[in-house]
Amino acid sequence: MKATRLLFIIIFFCQTGVAQQKIISGDSLLLIEHTLHKIDKNINFTVVPGPVYSSSTYLGFAVIPMLVYNLHKADTISPPSSTAALFYFNFYGSWIVAAKQNFYWNNNKWRAIITLGYGELKSKFFGVRRDTVVISNNEKNYVWMSEQTFFATLTCYRKIAGSFYGGLEYSYENITQNGKDSAASEQLRKDGVLLGNYTQSILSPTFVWDNRDNLFWTTKGYYARLNIRNSSILVFSASDYLVVESFMNGYHCLSRKNKRFTLAWRIYLQGSWGDVPYIQLANYGSGDDFRGYTGGKYVNRSKVNLQAELRYDIWKFITISGFLGTGKAFGNISDFGKSVWLPSGGVSLYLNVIPSRNIRAYISLALARQDYGVYVGLGQSF
Repeated sequence: MKATRLLFIIIFFCQTGVAQQKIISGDSLLLIEHTLHKIDKNINFTVVPGPVYSSSTYLGFAVIPMLVYNLHKADTISPPSSTAALFYFNFYGSWIVAAKQNFYWNNNKWRAIITLGYGELKSKFFGVRRDTVVISNNEKNYVWMSEQTFFATLTCYRKIAGSFYGGLEYSYENITQNGKDSAASEQLRKDGVLLGNYTQSILSPTFVWDNRDNLFWTTKGYYARLNIRNSSILVFSASDYLVVESFMNGYHCLSRKNKRFTLAWRIYLQGSWGDVPYIQLANYGSGDDFRGYTGGKYVNRSKVNLQAELRYDIWKFITISGFLGTGKAFGNISDFGKSVWLPSGGVSLYLNVIPSRNIRAYISLALARQDYGVYVGLGQSF
């Protein structure tokens, strides 16, 4: 996935460009917590503001306010629900306004997620099917494209048995894509990008396995997801295609006496068939939580990556980590050997911004092949 909805997901819930934010002391965080508890012990609030930079969209600014609460105080099994918003702009004409609502209720038997967003993003377009060589950030390798998008997504899961959930996701997007100028538009057309305005309407059967000990900061358990995105003109979409996306995360506490050392790992797979639009193609390093590569560089029908991160709690409010990973984008299985491997590695700093919920903000630095990335987000990197 790419552009406005993708940047929303990346900044809002996982990762993006660079952020520099004030480090709040542990005592200050506790004071904020105590003040909020005097108003309502069930509600927590935090705001993560800061500059955001990526080599694809350049310098901007994002503000992410977030409320965390329990829907029913008597329900001690369900994870806390949350309400969050995103306000983003950069100095090159991009802007996004979005919101996300997570619901958990009925002793964790039901889960629902609602996202809404609107904005315009101007970003670099490197092309499609260029995964057989390593691409630099040289200006000769890209043109500028603009994407204006309204999107809405509704997902609902029901527990089937144990830690296994099943449900349905519906997403709608109204998209307008164009090149910055006639030369850029011509390059986009050559790579099969649909210009002008079109809509996507997608129904996605979704299955989840989730036995994590904590949704916001996991030290034990597994989280896996299979999403089958089916777009059809029968549901008022501009084209027919199928995208299958899956991942599995594992978390292992490496110290018996305490939970200071945690090993987290992630395997991600995506494949697509049919008349797939550009924003639904496999975009390496975008939408898969893989760090170090500029979004839009390696785009094809399929991708795979794996990564591991070792996290160490050096203090109750601060965690540091190191991570490594590799993977590739490719067309069909027969093309797998032709594509280059794309490894990366780096370090992260996590700051506990809501101690009572163990919700953390993070900043990560990743180095890759002729590329790099600095990322900011709420929660875990994956």
